[in-house]
Amino acid sequence: MMREEFEVLFARIDDICRRAERGELGVSCFLSPREQFFVEKFLLQRGMSGRYLFWGGYGDAERRRAFILPDYIVSCEEFSDIEPYVDSQPVCAVRIRGSGYRKLTHRDYLGSVLGLGIERDTLGDIVFEDTQREEAVLFCDGVISDFILDELKKVASDTVRVERAEISRDFAPKRSFAHISDTVASARVDCIVAALCSLSREKASQTVTGGLVEVNFECETRPDRTLAAPCLISVRGYGKFRINAVSEQTRRGRLRLDADKYI
Repeated sequence: MMREEFEVLFARIDDICRRAERGELGVSCFLSPREQFFVEKFLLQRGMSGRYLFWGGYGDAERRRAFILPDYIVSCEEFSDIEPYVDSQPVCAVRIRGSGYRKLTHRDYLGSVLGLGIERDTLGDIVFEDTQREEAVLFCDGVISDFILDELKKVASDTVRVERAEISRDFAPKRSFAHISDTVASARVDCIVAALCSLSREKASQTVTGGLVEVNFECETRPDRTLAAPCLISVRGYGKFRINAVSEQTRRGRLRLDADKYI
């Protein structure tokens, strides 16, 4: 990981840590899974083990805020433990309902919300509660939620209604994946990328050495690295994949690949 890539973010996290050391609860902006990965590394290097947690509004959230804990609440392990100490609403949810005349996509919802002039780092996940995708739940900063409730009238060309959403503890949105089942010669990165992206072995190798592949959020440039499932792979221009298993040799000596593509 290039320190320069996250220099501004690390500076902000360091400032939040200093506030926590002065006895305040520190809260970051919403972080992508990749940002969380490196922020956690930064916090551990800074000696903050056991003094932080991530929360995005529900148990399996991808975009989450980092909460840096002062001494008097360092024993907390879940967001519910620190809620009594939170003065504002760092993570809240709004439900956006379309008219139903067209199927709205994640991109439609995100584009319309960002079109209001809202910064991406004030927004968490946008998820769907059913496969029909007739309505979406948006997690965001509490202050921003008031603005969205007042200003969001349309998503794409569809008129929408926006209201506050009550999220239960067992909230579980419907995620969409395309299942991939294939065989590979080995568990090398280039073999896996070739199968996932329908590329030749040579092209897959060039994609890896060209710095276009991330394994568990870290850039991987070694085509011969052996992968261990489960893991996440992102291939620029092709998408993000979850590797579930690479196992069970076939009669021809190849390995069975079981994976899902995020859609």
